Amino acid sequence: MKSQIKPLSEMSESEKPIYIFKICILGEERVGKTCIARRLCFNMFDLNTKETLGIEFYTKDIPVIVNDDESFVRLSIWDFGGREQFKKLFPYYINGANGIFMVFDLVNIQTLLRLDWWYEKLGEYNQGLTPRMCIGTKSDLVKTADEKTKVEELAIKRFMERHKENDFYQTSSKENYNIELIFKELVLKILKKNKLDYNRLL
Repeated sequence: MKSQIKPLSEMSESEKPIYIFKICILGEERVGKTCIARRLCFNMFDLNTKETLGIEFYTKDIPVIVNDDESFVRLSIWDFGGREQFKKLFPYYINGANGIFMVFDLVNIQTLLRLDWWYEKLGEYNQGLTPRMCIGTKSDLVKTADEKTKVEELAIKRFMERHKENDFYQTSSKENYNIELIFKELVLKILKKNKLDYNRLL
């Protein structure tokens, strides 16, 4: 299921977004990347969400005030399958990204450690300075998780320092916790990084 939005060529000027941003969601398989996109775009959560095979695309419009006029930013959200065989598609996937989520599972320490590969590839394909945020998913499971597998705050802190990251958010697609917030915060980072005109997001 994808968002159904009229092509730009068929829109009137008032219907067209003022900005279009490509958002890439990176991370290992089964960390909850698809659930984040679907919760934002469709306000839905399915515990049995199927694993993404290759790349899936979603679209979401974020209202914004620019020069005191109401408009919107269109997010083209690229959800990338985390399996090894899909990683060869990474150069195509990451090309032209305006914003990036680095996603790991808060109850699976290995998914944090394996983000190193994705960071290495960002550097290889000249995306090291693209606005990004670290996202920990499944916060609703943290309290009951096995102590051996869940990600401790110290491990997150050290990981963030190693990759010179400043922004980290815990999320829960199941509980709709911080989902809309992280997209709005990333949009703000993109607007500021590119010195684009805006008054505020709605």
